[in-house]
Amino acid sequence: MNPQRKRMIISEIKYWKQNKLLPEHYCDFLITLYAQGQDEKEVKATEAILVKEKKKLERKIVLMTILAIIVSGGMFVFTQYPGWTLTLTAVVLFSFLLLTMRKSMIQMGIAPILYILASLMLLLMSLKLWVVFFDGHTMLLIGLLMLNCALWLFAGRMLKLQYFTISGAAGLLLIIVFLLVSI
Repeated sequence: MNPQRKRMIISEIKYWKQNKLLPEHYCDFLITLYAQGQDEKEVKATEAILVKEKKKLERKIVLMTILAIIVSGGMFVFTQYPGWTLTLTAVVLFSFLLLTMRKSMIQMGIAPILYILASLMLLLMSLKLWVVFFDGHTMLLIGLLMLNCALWLFAGRMLKLQYFTISGAAGLLLIIVFLLVSI
């Protein structure tokens, strides 16, 4: 067997042993079997493929979150260019939504994070539109917030995402309570 392949298999087995994915005695047997009596101590569990993939996934999530924060924050920092900042935010938002349609993003577990980032960016875009074009029209702001909450509720029901369903329903309930109290 190829030494590099053998080393990779041993590192995976050590990762399994360290994270209790298999019973310890099974892992010891497999390590001894693949090491063929050689010193298996030289291979570390941190070299395992799962560990590398997890680190790569974490980097992707952090980069997408930073991008969303920068673009969304830019809408409120660069106030003299509302059209450009809203367009840039919309492009990033739709690219996040397109990424969620990729099977690999769903399998890696990034899709729910992209849904959350996209929904928050949509909320911030709604607020920016209100500030730029309709500042002072409180009922329009309430309408935009209700529309966002209804969209979250709908998305939660369609995608079977409980956190969207709960946040949409809670948001609508809070808005209705606010309207009843303020009348």
